[in-house]
Amino acid sequence: MTRVFGVLFEDGRDGILAIKSSKPFFGCQGDEQHFDVVNGAIDCNLLPTPNGISYLVGFKELGDSRRTNFTLHWQIPNLPEIDITPDSDKSSVNSEQPQSASIYERVQLKRIAVELNESLEDKQEITSQLEAAEARVKQLEEELKSFKSSTDIALRGRDATIAQLNEQNAPEIRTVYLEKPVPPAALYERIQRLEQENLRLIELNAEYYKSVVDLYQLQLSKARNTPQSLPVEAQSSPQKRLLRKLLGK
Repeated sequence: MTRVFGVLFEDGRDGILAIKSSKPFFGCQGDEQHFDVVNGAIDCNLLPTPNGISYLVGFKELGDSRRTNFTLHWQIPNLPEIDITPDSDKSSVNSEQPQSASIYERVQLKRIAVELNESLEDKQEITSQLEAAEARVKQLEEELKSFKSSTDIALRGRDATIAQLNEQNAPEIRTVYLEKPVPPAALYERIQRLEQENLRLIELNAEYYKSVVDLYQLQLSKARNTPQSLPVEAQSSPQKRLLRKLLGK
């Protein structure tokens, strides 16, 4: 096992370093392993990687359960320990290993650390952009509330103006009092008697005209049923006049 330790983040952040091998190899199944990052530093033990195989490395914040995005590739040499702190002279190298191999590994780790810092800077930039967008959203919400408030005030003013105009244009109502003389009680009773007498005469007149019509109808009916007599000149012969005298007619 190789001990990997040192400072990854100069800003001293805390989080989780997710590491898994690109391919399974002897002693390593390729499962994702999590190591704590405390104050920007790590301290963990990893198996040295064979040729053609590397470790995929990704950083996650505490409590982040999303899928890990691996942004670095580490190749761990067969050394007792490796200090990944940038510009550090504390790297412990096995005396049996050639000096050139140690320098190569340190260069690789430094390059990886630089890439990791660039990724973190990109993340910080995205975070700042997100915060700016959220601030803009809050500003727009406040402007919308202000617009709604001003709109409500304008509508209330319009309604008040319309009500005032309606009151001003309302039709004028005038009350006129008319004085009518009231007749005394005796005059009022006489007027009632005269009205009753007038009604009685109207009814009597109607009955009279009805009787006249009935009489006229009766005369017409009698005239239709009575045979017409001969002219007087035809009945005025001397014989007939004498006969009527004798008979006393």
